[in-house]
Amino acid sequence: MTDPTSEALDTGPFVATIVVTSRGPKGPHVLLLHPADIEILDGDWSWVPPGGVRQPGEKIADCAARELREETGIVAAPEPVRVDESDEVGIYRLEVPWGTPVKLSAEHTLSEWVPVEQVADRCKPADLLDTVRTGLDA
Repeated sequence: MTDPTSEALDTGPFVATIVVTSRGPKGPHVLLLHPADIEILDGDWSWVPPGGVRQPGEKIADCAARELREETGIVAAPEPVRVDESDEVGIYRLEVPWGTPVKLSAEHTLSEWVPVEQVADRCKPADLLDTVRTGLDA
């Protein structure tokens, strides 16, 4: 007999994205990161929310918390927004106090708190923006 807990780890989602928000003095902002392997500061995949690929045997919630910690230094358990088995990407959200320090890993060169109304200008392609919007709408 197969352990159903193990079976669930063989299904999606395989990637976790964490939409981190904070309410600044001028309204809500979203934390975006600039990947180190992309030189330009605009264009597809130039600015992304924290996230990454699930390790073998890792639960998607554990992946979300690990990726958040590794990429930003923020230790927290993000809230699930969409984590259906049929989805490739699990979407999580986390609100942190304004001024929460961000400590980048070598995977990223910059972080920026972007006003919500400017997120569409930074998050490209469209499926990345849709992921962030899903996290914001939760």
